[in-house]
Amino acid sequence: MLLAAVLSACGEQGPDPERVASWREDYCSDLAAWQRITHDPPVKGYGNEPVLTAAAVISAAKVIDREHLDHEGSHILNDTARAVSHQDREAEKRVSAYCDAVGFETLMKYG
Repeated sequence: MLLAAVLSACGEQGPDPERVASWREDYCSDLAAWQRITHDPPVKGYGNEPVLTAAAVISAAKVIDREHLDHEGSHILNDTARAVSHQDREAEKRVSAYCDAVGFETLMKYG
């Protein structure tokens, strides 16, 4: 039974590359939206948007974390939470660098 489980696990493949790209794009887009709202001068009508964008970027970071799509030594979920919850600029730089490294550097305005 153990051998069957091991052989079955060997046949498993990682997530579809298109799905991975989509998850990363979602994360980086949500991060960019949060950055704009957080760092740009206030625009009339933001209302709940800062809270909603913070929640969206943390939710997207959970997917990146769950799927093990962060880079070796990266702590994307922890850094994202620190950036959006505690205005930790160093954590924000790290998550912005992640988006740069995975090809979404044009979305990053701050970092």
